[in-house]
Amino acid sequence: MKFSAAAVAALSVFLPQIVSAHLVMVEPKQWFVPEVIRGSVETSDSQQHPLQADGSNYPCHGVAPEDVVATYEPGSTQELSLKGTAVHGGGSGQMSITYDLKPTKDSKFRVMQSWMGDHPIKAAGNLGPDDRDPGNLGAEFPLSSINPLTFKVPAGLPKGKAVVAWTWFNKLGNREMYMKCATVEITGQETSTAGFEALPEMFRANSGNGCQVPAGIDAIAFKNPGPATVGTGVTPVACDNTQPGSGTPSTPGTGNPEKPGSGSSSASSVAVKPTGTGSPSSSSIAVKPTGTGSPAPIGTAPPSKTGSTPPSKTGSTPPSYTSAPPAQTKAPTQTSAPSEQGQPPAGGACTEGAVVCNADGTWSQCGSGRLQNMGPVAPGMVCKNGVFDRQRRSIRFSHDHMRRRHAGSEVSQ
Repeated sequence: MKFSAAAVAALSVFLPQIVSAHLVMVEPKQWFVPEVIRGSVETSDSQQHPLQADGSNYPCHGVAPEDVVATYEPGSTQELSLKGTAVHGGGSGQMSITYDLKPTKDSKFRVMQSWMGDHPIKAAGNLGPDDRDPGNLGAEFPLSSINPLTFKVPAGLPKGKAVVAWTWFNKLGNREMYMKCATVEITGQETSTAGFEALPEMFRANSGNGCQVPAGIDAIAFKNPGPATVGTGVTPVACDNTQPGSGTPSTPGTGNPEKPGSGSSSASSVAVKPTGTGSPSSSSIAVKPTGTGSPAPIGTAPPSKTGSTPPSKTGSTPPSYTSAPPAQTKAPTQTSAPSEQGQPPAGGACTEGAVVCNADGTWSQCGSGRLQNMGPVAPGMVCKNGVFDRQRRSIRFSHDHMRRRHAGSEVSQ
């Protein structure tokens, strides 16, 4: 089908107004996606667009840079920064990795972390002047300023260049799969691929593979969420045919198994004890039992897993794999502002959308009438009294410096 120059010109004016609302991955910096205008907005492409519904531009649409945009140390916590206001009522997402620098449909992306529900933020629909974007910044709104996100880089990953991908399945709107890719460098001395192969496969849907996520799902219960999870998976997707990794994935720190606690007999829970350091880079992630309160499809979803420091596992059904021995981590150099509580228990009455700063460096947000732990505060940020702000460095002068300064002032008099 051909279009007249006038039709193309009209579409080019209309397209930016539509796509500008979608999200862009700022950190790590996503591949550049040239703007392509086709017969409709849904089949066009740009920095903000999701993947095509037919999967024609899966997995990573865009142009890979020649150089890496970030360097990751295995076992570290890294920042995920997004820009835009079209959060479509939240959703669920994953952070995955592949060592194919030019990924194809046959490339294996393996999951490092999953967010199950209220991702990238809890919202009734899209943000705007009446909902946390008073300046009406739209596509330029820094989403991390009101909801900082981080993810765990599993220990044991082999060194070398890699491609990480943030994938997102929106709760409201068209059935889409967003996939933003970035080229990074994994440091260290590891050459074995065992740590990579131990991670589960990335979930794919809404992109021409015959699997579609139903609309309105509050929190996807990923079949294989990976070693680190944030949020509670509620509804499994029947067409989730991902496979677990082979062997034992490594994450920063492990805990000793405890006796199973009370809870649902159809799903296990994995809980992480607070570290107590207050450092954003060493905070824990807490996960509640999955699969409760909603029917499971054919075949039940396996339990969720965590990758925080140090975990303590409980539950009636053992996870499909366990964490490896603790990886060496750097001592924290700066602490987050503490609140009146370490890590609040899940549930309890709270004000919808309210933020609680936890003494262990994590933060919680009230959703559906209960507090939910959202994971560690982003590096370089501090949570205090329910507000996020950038950390400020204090400067201390030595005793000799102050003595010389005082002496100099006396001479000048």
